[in-house]
Amino acid sequence: MALRALPALAARLGRSWRTRLEQSWRTRLCPTDNTTPTIQGDDVRPGIRRLIVSDLHLGAGDRLEEFTADAEMAAFVRSSACAGDPTELILGGDTFEFLQSLPEGIADDDWSPEAAVLRLDLILRAHAPVIDALREFVALPDRQLTVIIGNHDFELHYQAAKRHLRATLGLEEGDERLRFGVCYEGDGIYFVHGNQFDTWNRFIYFDGICEPFEVVRGTRMVKDVINQLKAEPLPIAPLMDNVKPISAFVWYLLSLPRLRNPAVRSFVVRGLLMVARSMARTRRYARPAIPATQRAPRIPWRQLRRRGARGLAQLRSAAKRVVRSGAEGEDAVAQIEREASQQLQREIRAFRGDVLRAVAKIACSPEHSHNRLFVCGHTHLAQVVKLGAGQTYINTGTWTDVVLDVASGQRQEERFPFLEVTYAGHAPQGRLLVWRSEAEDPAPWAGEHAAIS
Repeated sequence: MALRALPALAARLGRSWRTRLEQSWRTRLCPTDNTTPTIQGDDVRPGIRRLIVSDLHLGAGDRLEEFTADAEMAAFVRSSACAGDPTELILGGDTFEFLQSLPEGIADDDWSPEAAVLRLDLILRAHAPVIDALREFVALPDRQLTVIIGNHDFELHYQAAKRHLRATLGLEEGDERLRFGVCYEGDGIYFVHGNQFDTWNRFIYFDGICEPFEVVRGTRMVKDVINQLKAEPLPIAPLMDNVKPISAFVWYLLSLPRLRNPAVRSFVVRGLLMVARSMARTRRYARPAIPATQRAPRIPWRQLRRRGARGLAQLRSAAKRVVRSGAEGEDAVAQIEREASQQLQREIRAFRGDVLRAVAKIACSPEHSHNRLFVCGHTHLAQVVKLGAGQTYINTGTWTDVVLDVASGQRQEERFPFLEVTYAGHAPQGRLLVWRSEAEDPAPWAGEHAAIS
């Protein structure tokens, strides 16, 4: 009996030593005091009207800027949030584009609180109309501004950044008319930004700043690749920010139209080399010591890892198909474009499905099953999905451009989605709407609706 147990024992010891070796070359994270709590329980005022917008990506107003709807956003805040009943306005993550804010004299890899304040200040000055409207909003009675932190504004965890935003809005230190959170749960709503469901943008420790500063793969890709390639004079360069998920970036490059153009081919090759170099630079991190009671709920990350492995396998398979076909020159390039374009769409669909399944698993867990609305941003693609048992998943989309088709340049026509939550009794009623103008009532979102069993 003892001899038969030796192989199993050896296997367990091997796994144990392998884990120790992996931990030895991973960077150990150490949490700091720059943290942000979960908004829950008594922090959530019952029965109040709530408006949720996500993924504004307010930038520095330069060549990297994505947000071009200052007038529309200011009008939305003044006419929808400032008017009517007591209202909570929730900015659902990636409100501020820290990763593409480049103040003079600050290194791109400077993650200090001083650098965070300078980046935020550059953003706030570039979008004065929006900030003025938010200042008017918080000055009114019975108004609450809640800022959820996402992966592009992760530096809002710094207390110095929080103080700067509060002062810019004309609020005193400690004034809770402006508050920050990493998760929002109460009054029938469960809301997170959603980046934790994406392996490229998932933080080991999302509740605050660690030493050293945790730089995830998605952050590294934006800094090392996207910011550099967007400076190129090619018309296709500005579209790169519209690729979600970022793991589909390679397929995006290979599916670019006019790949036959030598300048475009040079752009693609340079981009692929930059992606490889960025991946090699990305650190691996070890989890900090966190009490079991404070750990985040388990998410089916294995499915996401399998999707990444499938993507690599499909890349090799596509290359083999081109070789086997015997295509040369223009025909080979055209086939590469078609293969990559198809895979890009598969990657996008798979990403949305993975996020949806992760949220559905949270929704049916005992600790969250009492909630009716499960809300995310991050994917940039607005979506309403009936989960069953009276529960609904809503993705609030983005106010930046969404390119639906790279080849044709087709963009999402319903530009400015937001979620309005009102109450019939104690049950929240969520409507995904589209802002048009002060002269028109918001229209119901007419995009994708689906169901999941």
